[in-house]
Amino acid sequence: MVRPRILVSNDDGINAPGIKALVAEIIKADFADVYVCAPSGERSAQSHAITLGRYLSCVRADSVSGVLEAYAVDGTPADSVMLALCSPVFQDVSFDLMLSGINRGDNCGLHVIYSGTVGAAREAACKGIPAIAFSLDNHLARKPDDYSLSAALCVPLVRAMLGLLPGQDLSRRPAGLLRGVVVNVNFPIGQGQLLQGLYLARQSVACVFPAFKEVTEAPGPHLAEIDEHTPNSRVFRNYAGLVQEDPDEGGDAWAVKNGWASVTPLSLLSHITTKPESRSETIMAAVSEVISRAASEAGLSAGGISKL
Repeated sequence: MVRPRILVSNDDGINAPGIKALVAEIIKADFADVYVCAPSGERSAQSHAITLGRYLSCVRADSVSGVLEAYAVDGTPADSVMLALCSPVFQDVSFDLMLSGINRGDNCGLHVIYSGTVGAAREAACKGIPAIAFSLDNHLARKPDDYSLSAALCVPLVRAMLGLLPGQDLSRRPAGLLRGVVVNVNFPIGQGQLLQGLYLARQSVACVFPAFKEVTEAPGPHLAEIDEHTPNSRVFRNYAGLVQEDPDEGGDAWAVKNGWASVTPLSLLSHITTKPESRSETIMAAVSEVISRAASEAGLSAGGISKL
């Protein structure tokens, strides 16, 4: 059997511990060939932004071990994925699956709109590649060990997507039914014995409202760009403010808060319609299979499947 090819990216940068932990676990499991194309540095909250009007620099990266090829891009997360899929960077390589993350901090609720992690996965989905976005609900996770448990749980989810777990039919692997879909996965901060399992959740409306504060400090190098063009501008910094909770059972924020790893299929479409998407039943069935198979493989419970 031809080994699957997986593209990995993120928004925290190619040297972030989350992407390194994810890649290390996939490499250790030895079921796929892995390629990495990720931003050269921190690009969080870039959503699906792409770079226009200037060149993109792409440099081979040796900091990610075990992969066939890795490149760092001086652009956004979506730039990195677009370059990987629509340029000669990975000459004649076709990908079976795209993974984004593991992000430092959750991407539940309305955060998916701002998320560069989800944006990278969405770009792959736009190009017909099934994609999974992984995030960890821990903004203090700065060491590889902080991601070890969530990275290990990514493996059965990825294998289930590719139809590689016992009892799955390769001819009807879920990834083939989930083109144009982003599977958004959020791991709770408390894992190990505290993890309830995998939960098929809807997207909630949880969101953090900003609390902008005016910067009154003396001009310095970090303000040079603003001062150069608009010397009389008022300068503000974005701080996290009030949290709009969504405590309703079945949402991704509720699931993560209650110790579940939430799994939510996201469509590329944003329009409001009176008719359900024609593929909805197929998508939900495929994601349900991924959750059931992966949970069984990991010895965890599967929740939410009968409630959607």
